[in-house]
Amino acid sequence: MKNILLFACMLLSGISAFAADDWKSYFKNSEVEILYRYSDCHDIPNGMHQQKILLRFINFKMEPVEVYYTKELTFSNSMTKPDVREFSVHLNQAEKLEGDCDTKDNRLFIFSKQLNFNSTSLKHFELKNISVKTIQ
Repeated sequence: MKNILLFACMLLSGISAFAADDWKSYFKNSEVEILYRYSDCHDIPNGMHQQKILLRFINFKMEPVEVYYTKELTFSNSMTKPDVREFSVHLNQAEKLEGDCDTKDNRLFIFSKQLNFNSTSLKHFELKNISVKTIQ
């Protein structure tokens, strides 16, 4: 019985670890797809423990494109309108570009919250005004 219980616990922890790597589609058309996932990022030497929303851009076309979008971010300390900034990402033909925990390029991630102390946290995010232009 203990072996069955141990096996079940290992199986469940494996499923939750796998689920943590699941990307969710945010936007998709015939040209590109934008996906996102939450990730706990730990930079131990610098004492940084943050949750980030990582972004993945996939170009389905066989020619380079530029993806333009606006990040609209609402944080817990915001009493006014959201933080709105415009970005663009260049993708070569059939290229996939994604953020990871080491990414410093803010086009590829959204800060969500600090994990090791209480501070401002992200309440809501939207990617708006998404457009794709083929590069000649």
